[in-house]
Amino acid sequence: MHAPVPHPRRLPQRVVVAGAPGEQLTGFLERLAALVDVPLVPLDDLSGPAEVTRLAAFDGWVTTADEAWARPALLERADLVVLVRLEASGLANRVRRTLRRIRAEARDREPDLGWVDGLALTQPELAVVRLTDPEAANGWLAGLGT
Repeated sequence: MHAPVPHPRRLPQRVVVAGAPGEQLTGFLERLAALVDVPLVPLDDLSGPAEVTRLAAFDGWVTTADEAWARPALLERADLVVLVRLEASGLANRVRRTLRRIRAEARDREPDLGWVDGLALTQPELAVVRLTDPEAANGWLAGLGT
């Protein structure tokens, strides 16, 4: 009798990523899209609800959900939501982040990521991965590639 051949684990094909905009998030998005071999489609590149609906209909994509109006169409088709916090923990980083927030208030606001917590009630079948620091994000991405 032969040992059973393990089935390859199915990689997510439609992924919504929530996190604070910046170089670290962009790098994470690019790595994730490359690992699951689907296009990265920044929400900012789409012109409105009709294009978001068209994107959601495709079989594979990685995108963000910065805008509340875009979330329903994206979450309806998503395989996975990833909440990333890519700043290293520690007091010095908290102070830097607080100072950036204070300066940024005049320009634009930090994204409200509270909508991710509500997914347990509104879409309990949708998997959510919470990555709390850069090490967790790197480890999770490395695990996708194996």
